[in-house]
Amino acid sequence: MKKNYKKNIVKLLSDLVAIDSSYPPGYSKNLNNYIFKYLKNTKLKVQLKGKDKNKPNIIAKNYQGNQKSIVFNSHIDTVKPNLTDWKTNPYKLKKINSYLHGLGSVNCKGSAAVQLYIAHELHNLFPNLKTNLCFTFVTDEENLGPDGSLYLRKKKLINPHTLILGAPTNNNFVTEERGVFWATVILKGQTAHAGEPHKGINAIEKANNIIFKLNNLYKKKITKNNYKNQRSTMNIGLFHGGENANVVPSHAEFKIDRRITKKETVKKSFLHLKNFIKRIDNSAKVVFDTGTNSFSSNKNNLYLENLSKSFKEVYKKNPKFLPSIGVSDGRYFADDNINIINIGPGDGNEGHKSNEKMKENELFEYFEIIYNFIKEIDKTNRNN
Repeated sequence: MKKNYKKNIVKLLSDLVAIDSSYPPGYSKNLNNYIFKYLKNTKLKVQLKGKDKNKPNIIAKNYQGNQKSIVFNSHIDTVKPNLTDWKTNPYKLKKINSYLHGLGSVNCKGSAAVQLYIAHELHNLFPNLKTNLCFTFVTDEENLGPDGSLYLRKKKLINPHTLILGAPTNNNFVTEERGVFWATVILKGQTAHAGEPHKGINAIEKANNIIFKLNNLYKKKITKNNYKNQRSTMNIGLFHGGENANVVPSHAEFKIDRRITKKETVKKSFLHLKNFIKRIDNSAKVVFDTGTNSFSSNKNNLYLENLSKSFKEVYKKNPKFLPSIGVSDGRYFADDNINIINIGPGDGNEGHKSNEKMKENELFEYFEIIYNFIKEIDKTNRNN
């Protein structure tokens, strides 16, 4: 079966791209029904699980129960395409020169297609496999993942000792990520006619005063938390306020994205941010929305060593260990003391980009890396 993998993987990717799973709303029902049917007659234990009927997740295991295992994870939701920017149909995979164009081809349906093919052919590729493997195809990653990987972890539907994520890295490695949290700041004022603004309290001006000091003072304070190539950052991402131009606004709110380094924790960093804002304006309400701590995997763990060896077999050179700008679903396992490794085909700069494209050969090289890895790790486990 290994000799036919190229044609089959491209066909799978074409099918995955054709099924809309874009966020919002990020519904994965049709796509995961397709995956469920594709895996149904294999020897895997396949489940559809989710708290939202429109956003189920696939879990496929080669073992019974909730034993520790290697978990492969790919998210199958995408961002919403801007159709005016696309030169091809985003829902139809099209090969142009050496690239495959289509929505999600890089982020993250490319790795999903490879992992799905390996799951389907697992018994044929590895008839005597003893290592516990689990494949998950999850939703909601583009919405920070509460109905996807976080749900699977909370419900103890997966139990990884090693989590291998498929986000695009050009098949290199990401083994550490900054933490992240989101917070909402709410300001109340008092309405008045715009012709007599002194009779009201302008909530937007109150918010602007806080934002000014966040940008000019707070950003400098948090640089002390920079760690190696990780930077402690803050961004104002959303702002809402006011009723009309001729009314003194009685309400304003904005959202903050805070990226934290290994030197910080979500709990302490949020409290520090909240106290900074309250000292500027004690009437401000600062609400914690969501967040997870940073993680850093041991680069000497057996599974990473074997993945590195597999990479070298394919590329005849050592892999790069890349810094991560964004965050992956690995963040939900940051406090679990497990190996978290991100490796996937495609250039991360293509993710969320119109006319998204995957270099076709990287798909096949990814398959070879994962195939060699499973073969070697199973051999190692048998000898130990």
